[in-house]
Order: sequence, then structure tokens, then C-alpha cells
Amino acid sequence: MLKKKQSNGYYHCESSIVIGKKPIGIRDLINEALHRETMGLKSKVKQIKELLLKPETQVKIRRELFEGRLINNSNPANDVDFSTTLT
Repeated sequence: MLKKKQSNGYYHCESSIVIGKKPIGIRDLINEALHRETMGLKSKVKQIKELLLKPETQVKIRRELFEGRLINNSNPANDVDFSTTLT
């Protein structure tokens, strides 16, 4: 079998094995950036959930949603339990 001569003058090239930390490639950089962005978004979502679980926030939401409506408080179907819907 004939081997093609490479531009550097060699007919074949030996590959080396990298031990330890692998070289950083484009895909690794992209994955790292996506990971950082995801962690930031998860942190913001957690803050929003905590804010929505506060009683004063729930009161404001109920007031806004049901403003001008007559609410029958004796009907448990009207009550929203935010702690179960957000977790």
C-alpha cells in the first residue's frame, strides 16, 4: 500500500496521548458558557419562587387578581395554595 507524503515531508504521523487536563476546545468553551448562564437563570428562578411564597406577595397577587369581584370565602375552591403550585 502506498502512503501519501505529507506536506511536512513525512509519510505518517504519530499521535500523542494527553495525560491530565485535556486541551480546551470550542465545544468545551460553549458548554462552560451555557453552564454559567444556566446557573444564573436557576438562581433567578429560585429568587422569584421565594418572593412568590412570601405572604405579603400572595396577598398583593390575590388583590390584583380578584379586584372588583365578589369572592365567596366559604368555597375552598377559591383558595389558591401557592406553596404547592410552585414547588
